[in-house]
Amino acid sequence: MSTAPRATFRPSSRRGQNFLVDRAVQRRIASASALPPGATVVEIGAGTGNLTDALLTHGLRVIAVEIEEVLVTRLRERFRNRDRVKVVAGDARRLNLRELAGGPFHVVANLPYSVGTRLVVSFVSDAEPPRSLTVLLQREVARRLTAKPGDMALLSVIVQSYAGARRLFDVPSEAFRPRPKVVSSLVRIDPLRSPGLDVTTVESRISMARHGFAQTRKKLRNSLAAGLGRREPDVGAALESAGIDPGRRPQTLALAEWDQVVVALSAGQPAGPAESAGA
Repeated sequence: MSTAPRATFRPSSRRGQNFLVDRAVQRRIASASALPPGATVVEIGAGTGNLTDALLTHGLRVIAVEIEEVLVTRLRERFRNRDRVKVVAGDARRLNLRELAGGPFHVVANLPYSVGTRLVVSFVSDAEPPRSLTVLLQREVARRLTAKPGDMALLSVIVQSYAGARRLFDVPSEAFRPRPKVVSSLVRIDPLRSPGLDVTTVESRISMARHGFAQTRKKLRNSLAAGLGRREPDVGAALESAGIDPGRRPQTLALAEWDQVVVALSAGQPAGPAESAGA
């Protein structure tokens, strides 16, 4: 009896596909998610299914999302007798994951480098975010997500305004196939939920930070004046009235200080120009 040849698959550099092949790291990620048995996990970019298998050993229910048809077929073959796995074909950015999960869910994944940052921002800023995210990202992205004042970036302000984030451990390139040119880090992100999240304050903070970080090499006074279309002396005076040194760099400000900047520059001033969307 002949068997049809198995379809070949080559990881796409365009999609940032680097498959985690180290079983010990996969088990460590599953443990680090610290989820109770029975919890629902959405795994984005399930690939060959090895991380999926590690999650199953912890008694978790897994929605394995994969965009590549060849890999979807293999996943369905591999888990055809496992009732706690549902393999979904599609792009996670265009799927209603909450609907697929049937309610609240967690994300555990080795996110593709090409879309990892956008996915994290989309998840944490959603009206109904995942309960938690335990995800592998490029180490430099992970550092920005978890940065402290002094090393902040716009991404730091956005993510930390919506969630708590911390780096757990690094994963070397040798753990992947093909090997990436960068080190990865596992990050744990816990989105804030009402009533702890003041959406209006968060949106105003991020809007102001966009102007501040638009010209990161410049002092706060200069970048904000340019972004808001205001006179530098006026911006400087407003910052001083809020106790913020106009000569500071935007990366040094804590979240609460951005809120002080918003209040100072909004008091008695006309609305600024329309702002662009996106991180």
